[in-house]
Amino acid sequence: MELIMLGGNILTMDGKRSRAQALAINNNKITAIGNNNEIANMANDKTNVVHLRGRTVTPGFIDPHNHFSMTVFEPVSVDSRTPPLKDKKAVLDAISTTASATPKGKWIWGQSYDTRVLKEAEPLTCWELDEAAPDNPVCIMDASYHALYANTAAMAIAGITKNSPDPYKGTIVKNRKGEPTGYLHERAMDSIHQITMRSLIDFHGEEIVGDLVRQNALMHLSHGVTSIGDAQTMPESAELYRLADSQGKLPICVRQLRGGETFFGIPDKVAAGEYDNDNVSDRLRGGTMKIFMDPVFPEFGFFKCHHDGSVSPEGEIYYEQDEVDKLVLDATNNGLQVAIHCIGNRSIEQAVNSFERAINEVPDADKLRLRLDHFMFPTQELIQRAADLPIVISHQSAFLYNIGDVFEQGVKDYGINAPAQPMADMVSAGATIAAGSDFPCASVAPIDGIAAAASRRHVSGRQIEPGQAISAEEAISHYTNGSSFAIFRDHEVGSIEVGKRADMVVLSHDPTESHVDHIKDISVEQTYVDGKLVYSKGAGK
Repeated sequence: MELIMLGGNILTMDGKRSRAQALAINNNKITAIGNNNEIANMANDKTNVVHLRGRTVTPGFIDPHNHFSMTVFEPVSVDSRTPPLKDKKAVLDAISTTASATPKGKWIWGQSYDTRVLKEAEPLTCWELDEAAPDNPVCIMDASYHALYANTAAMAIAGITKNSPDPYKGTIVKNRKGEPTGYLHERAMDSIHQITMRSLIDFHGEEIVGDLVRQNALMHLSHGVTSIGDAQTMPESAELYRLADSQGKLPICVRQLRGGETFFGIPDKVAAGEYDNDNVSDRLRGGTMKIFMDPVFPEFGFFKCHHDGSVSPEGEIYYEQDEVDKLVLDATNNGLQVAIHCIGNRSIEQAVNSFERAINEVPDADKLRLRLDHFMFPTQELIQRAADLPIVISHQSAFLYNIGDVFEQGVKDYGINAPAQPMADMVSAGATIAAGSDFPCASVAPIDGIAAAASRRHVSGRQIEPGQAISAEEAISHYTNGSSFAIFRDHEVGSIEVGKRADMVVLSHDPTESHVDHIKDISVEQTYVDGKLVYSKGAGK
């Protein structure tokens, strides 16, 4: 026997949600689960024995909606997060400091500038970025990842000028003189975003890119995340993964959710089956198409529900019903899973309509685990429709902590008859639920998502719709059973059962026995992939 664990609190997350004291692993798989005496008797002189001393073990966490490839270059980029940076000046100072040490002409990329948390919600302008980095093109991503801030040099490279029209479903924000400010929304950001990614890959080269992918994977493993779904895999994203995988630097499993050629591009080539080679290796897999149904700017795709029972369309959508139907029908006819980004009730309804049609018209579409990703503003009727279909709701509870107030306000403004982030209602309806992060838009740590789902606690300290709280055990099941199902790994991982691969997390405390407001303080002590220790808290210190 290669490894045994004794003296623990093992949450197997099997069908009975049973618990055990100990387990045994051999040849990467779980071979036995039981009490201490049973498992201890399986040891020999070559067995590695881990004494858990009461700590809790769960299956490895699975994040089916993550933007891993968008964060690969963070270690060589400007950290533009607000917080920890307190205001626009601090962000510009950070960019200036980076620029002073950056070769002339090299792209400067920054992440997660968030005007929502600043006292004065001011976008960065191209002129401010020009002053901070006069010799470099600059691209700073908005925290929503639905917009970016570019300087004059970056816009010149992308061909964006005073005379440039807004692209379809995108906005080039301009001042009163008609000059582009550098603030680019939705599809208007696509060209600069793609050029930046391409330039960073080329500048750093294959070896360093592989190292950066591995470093990002190790960060995820430190939070107990052993598998992810990259929720918008562009050609550059796929290249990153292939480079790392070919160098043996991909220690987590990645399912690629293929989108368009650019971040918000139409995934018509994917739907047509042109990317049929994404199942590269055991660690790098494919078979899913991603569709953006609604934007963040100017607003999500809503139906405003009036007191007389009528509705009116509000906000924006990327596709009309017949357009999204064609993409979904083409993809499912090619055997592809489809994941639709749908936030507002209008976009959710369109996604559900498309899935119902595909399930009714395409043979075996009911087996493709079609996904509604985000599902933030459903009505009660849409919750039940989703629950009654053989589809998956893939949500991100960690948003409650950051922007739960936005959900509350949206429900009020649009007259939606379901509460903000209605997790308890989704569970009661019998929906199949997976949980992820949408990192870097929300916290990558599953513990934060579990804490938010159980406590409903907002950063302000108040609770958001406390009646929609779910148990910590239920939340863990979303990050394990549900998410493994969402990325077609449920036969391998997602629960601790004999014969499954030994992807596991050791936690300092049991979330199911902790006060809901203390769950966020639980730490990941160890992470195992295929029975091998890949992260240990404090190692190397």
